Amino acid sequence: MRWSEDRLQAHLNKHQNRKIQGQARFKSENDAKVREARLKLNTCITERNTASDDLVILDCEIASMAPSVNHYWNTSGKRRYLSDKAISFHRLIRSLVPAHNSAARLKLDVTFHFTNKQRRDIDNYLKATIDSLVKCGLCVDDEQFDELVVRRGHVVKGGLIKLKVMEI
Repeated sequence: MRWSEDRLQAHLNKHQNRKIQGQARFKSENDAKVREARLKLNTCITERNTASDDLVILDCEIASMAPSVNHYWNTSGKRRYLSDKAISFHRLIRSLVPAHNSAARLKLDVTFHFTNKQRRDIDNYLKATIDSLVKCGLCVDDEQFDELVVRRGHVVKGGLIKLKVMEI
């Protein structure tokens, strides 16, 4: 059976409309998840630290692992650019951490909970973590971090990063 041009075009349009509706539904569901995650995160963003006069501007846990410096960059000839892992990690942080645009001097307390007990240099994971905090708008420049406290936590399936950023 052969379809006429009009019938074929109507059939293709029907599939195109279903695709567009599915994409719109996925986007709205994803936006709702992001809003919910931001609301949960915003409840603990600005609280006074009772131990000192430092102002906590971020205290959160991210159920993911930052890419190592070894996997942060790709090269093509003389050109260097961010890897897909780095870009997706930056997007994740941007969706979870609200922009604060702090211009103050900062202290970062980070604990990396890796996926297994493999030997790693934990300082290799700082680059992606700090860069993503700058890209999401938490601070203006990564030069603002005067104090860094980096810890290795226990093994967590899927990885986990605990971040605490304070103004000093």
